[in-house]
This record gives sequence, structure tokens and C-alpha cells, in this order.
Amino acid sequence: MPRKKAKVKQPSQRSHHGCQRCRLHKIRCDEAKPSCGACTSRGYSDCTFLLVLKWEADYRHVGRAFGRAGVWSKAGRIPTQHPSSVQLVCRPDFGRIPHIHQSGFLNLSVSDFDDQREEGDEDQLVPLLAPSPRSTPGSGKTDPQSIEAALMPRYLNDPLLDNLHHVDPHLVSYYLHQVCPLTVPSANYAAGSPFSAVLFPFALSSSSMTLMHAVLGLAASHRARFDTSFNPIALKYSRTALRSLRISLASKTSMEIAVDPETLILMMVLCQTELIKDGDSNWVIHLRGARNVMSFRRRQQQLSPTESKVPTGQHKSPWEQVLVFAERFFAFCDVLGRTACGEEPIFGNDFWSMQEGQVDLWMGCSPHLVSIISTIAELSWKYHHGSPSFDEQQELEEQRGQLHSLLQQPDLGWIAIDTDDDGVLRRCVELKRLTADLYLHAALANTTPLASTIKQRVQKILRLVHVLLNMGVKSGLAWPLFMAACQLDSEEELEWSTPDDNCKDEIPSHARPFILYALGQLSESLFNVDRTRAVIEKVWKRRESARLATSARHSALAAGAFNDWARFVAPLCHNISLA
Repeated sequence: MPRKKAKVKQPSQRSHHGCQRCRLHKIRCDEAKPSCGACTSRGYSDCTFLLVLKWEADYRHVGRAFGRAGVWSKAGRIPTQHPSSVQLVCRPDFGRIPHIHQSGFLNLSVSDFDDQREEGDEDQLVPLLAPSPRSTPGSGKTDPQSIEAALMPRYLNDPLLDNLHHVDPHLVSYYLHQVCPLTVPSANYAAGSPFSAVLFPFALSSSSMTLMHAVLGLAASHRARFDTSFNPIALKYSRTALRSLRISLASKTSMEIAVDPETLILMMVLCQTELIKDGDSNWVIHLRGARNVMSFRRRQQQLSPTESKVPTGQHKSPWEQVLVFAERFFAFCDVLGRTACGEEPIFGNDFWSMQEGQVDLWMGCSPHLVSIISTIAELSWKYHHGSPSFDEQQELEEQRGQLHSLLQQPDLGWIAIDTDDDGVLRRCVELKRLTADLYLHAALANTTPLASTIKQRVQKILRLVHVLLNMGVKSGLAWPLFMAACQLDSEEELEWSTPDDNCKDEIPSHARPFILYALGQLSESLFNVDRTRAVIEKVWKRRESARLATSARHSALAAGAFNDWARFVAPLCHNISLA
């Protein structure tokens, strides 16, 4: 028998270093770089040489053998143990699964990162202002359908309602016992709310029903947030009041308008009604009109008593208190709105007194503190466009130091003796002070969210907001939440809570989800919650897109911006109200 021929060709050796495709199909790879011969001949453009790491713990977790362990063994098969002899081994506890919050998600689209459009365009906010499903007044604690049946009839015998024969008693009751408590930090101060203690008696004493129609329109607009059947009622009352205001402005002289206090009060109620309607910026129209009326009144008061027909300090109007409240209402709305947008002031700093330190229940702080905030806003507007010169920079540094010293004073607000303070009002004042300090660093010191000082202040603000929410506070939290939200770093999930805070599982412990959660808790408040949330989300997306943008895009965004706030926040905050 002929002998077999010797093999000339050497047997191919298996290789562990081929490309991924050759290893998958179990064919030999020549390992040519950047693309092997097999992939090139088959027309594949990508040829990946990667080392895939396999971990033994992953295989054991799913009950699979790792590699050749237990398969090719000289010891043979491992005898199967009887079920009765199997010992149960407790797996280590890897921690409980965290609670997933609905507020932990943000929707992004390609348009959010589009470099061709200007991100400051206000029309991009329109899709974000779609009506959000709200539960009920009181954040789920009060059924809106049961308010009329359970709450309102209890107050129909209120002495304030005895003289009301031509208005809806249910809306009046809703205004007094649902809307007015939302204008002060806590329900314990509801009796001192200027909307019930000052405004409503003035509306009752008015000879016409115009102001009462405006009050009913305000109540119906707030009620329509949770029950759309009140929309026609709110529109009817507000339209009647607005028509009467237009007729009054067209038929009266400037002096008659300035002398009549009802004109300014009517503007204030209509302005608050526009603020309740989320996403509407018509409130600024009333703001500018009120500025003209108030300026004319002040010019007339500066004249001699014989020349002026406007009541002066020696001859005060019997309704001077409601006029002071109306002026403070418009000026406060203007100040807090300008902290966000950095635009030209409508009301100057002369409306606030540094010597007036008593805490105002509606504002949640003293006029002294508001004066400091107004000064910061005016300085920010002064240096908003372009970089200041060396002399201006020195002046700005000096003024910033003075404002910082004022914010550290312990007497920024004292509480009246007749106010039963349960700690809520003091915490509200401290919250406003912390927010003003944060705004000072953001607007004048060009401090970015990356700074540790900003992170510490944001954490303090959110902790205090959490405490006030637990105490049932619904007023005065919009501005602190907005300022803290706009100063969050896009690359870090800031954790605001500590083990001492005793947060429940349903309360997020990180900054962004907690801010959205807090805004949801404030859905019944009088500020425009939906627009505030829309602007906050837009600021977050703008910071995120700037982080991913090219250097050329960075230069285009920073052009003409005085600081980080003017670059990312101010262009998105036109006509926003945070009062």
C-alpha cells in the first residue's frame, strides 16, 4: 500500500486577535489594518478590532458557565447535589431601588440643538406652554368638584357678603377663602392679606360694580385652572371690567384719573388676572399704564397744596392704604421681573425706602430688602450690553461690596408685634435674602454655576423651599425657585438634601427633579407656573446645547453678553413675572 504523502501546508493556527466580524463568522482574519482582507473583499467599510471583556460575575449572575470552567475539566463532572442538601446563600443587598419621579424627565428634540435658530426667540416657548394636567387646588388635597358643595356654603353667611345682591356669592366666597390665602405665605396670615383686608372692602364701598366685576373675574380665572367651565364666566367679568376701564380712560382728564383711586386699583386687579392666565404677557400693559398714573400723581403731590388736586401727606385720602398697596404691587412685580430679564426698569428705585424695615405680608420681605434687589437689577441693566471699562469695573466692584455688606445685616426685616409669627415669615425673609445674595453673585460678579459658592447657595435655597413647602407655604417661592434653577450646572446633578432633612421617597433629592416637583406643588399659586417652568427648562436646554457646541458657536453666544446670566438666562425671560 502506497504511503500517504506528507502534508506540505502547515495547519492554520487559531487567533484571538482578529476583527470582530471574522471572529463572529469563525473565519481566518489576516489582521490587516485599518481593514482586513476578508472585510475588504466583502465590501464592508468598517472593520473593528476590539477586545471584549467578559466578567465572571455577570455570567454567574445569570447562571451560565464562565469560559471553560466546569466543562473541560480533568476532575470530571461535579456530582449533582440533592435539593435537600443545597444550602441557601443570601445574596448581598445592593440597596433599594430609588423612586422614579415623573419630574425627573425632560423632553429634548433636534431643534433644541439647532445652531441655525436663535435660542432666545420667544416663539420657542409657545409649544412648552401647553396646558398641563393639574389635579386640584391644594395639590390633590381638595377636590375641585367638592369646593362648591362643601366649602362655599359654609361661608355664605359671611357678614362681608350681606350687601352683595347682584353678584355670584360662590365666586365671592371662593375669592375670600381660596384666592386671598394664596397671597400671603401661610393661611395663618390670611386675615392680614391686603387682597381681603384692604382691596375687598374698597371694592364693596365703590359706587360702581366695575371693581367688583374685576375681583370676580380674578376669582373665576383662578377657578378655571381646575375647572374649564369657569372660563366663560372669567372672560365675561374681566371683559366687562376692561371695557369700563377703557371708557374711563377715554372720557376723563389726566387729573381726574389721578385723583380717582379706583383707576389704579382696577389696573392692579386686571394685572393680577393676566398673571393667573399662564403664558400671557398682557400684564405688562397694565404695569406701564400704572407707572404713568403713579408718576403723574407724584408730580402733582410735589406741587404746592393750592395748585395740586391730588391728596398730599397733610390731606390723605381715606383709601390711602389701598393706594400704597397698589403702588407696591406694581413696583414689586417690575423688580422681580427685571432680575430675570435684565431689561430697562419701569419703576425706579425711588419707590423703595432703605429705612422701611417692616416685613410686608404680601411680598414676604421688607421694602429695605426689595430696595437692595432693585439696586442690583439696575446695575445689571446698566452693564448688560458689552464689557464695562476699567473705571466702570472699579465702580461696580465698590458697589457690589456695599450691596454684599447690606445683605449680611441681621435687620433686613422685622415682623410687626401684632403678627402671630409661627416661624414661616422669618423663613420667608431668610429665603429672599439668600436668593438676593445668589442674584448678586450671578448678575454682578459673573459667577457661573460651576463655582462652589453658587452650589452652596442653591443647596441652602432648595432646603429652605423644602421646609416651607412642608409648612404649607404657597406664596413667595416662585422667585427663589427660578433663581436657583437657572444657576444649575448642566454637567452635574446637584444633590440638595442631607440625611438630616428626612426627605420622603416621593420628594426628589436632586436639584432639577425637585424644582419641577416644587413647581407642581405650587400649581394653584397666583403666578404663571407654566411659563416659569417653560423658561426654566429652556435655560437648562440652552446650557446643555452650549456645552456640546463648537468653539465658534461659543463665541457667537457670548457676543455682547456682560456675564453668564446675560448669556443664558436674560434672553429667554422677556415679560416674565416672578412675584
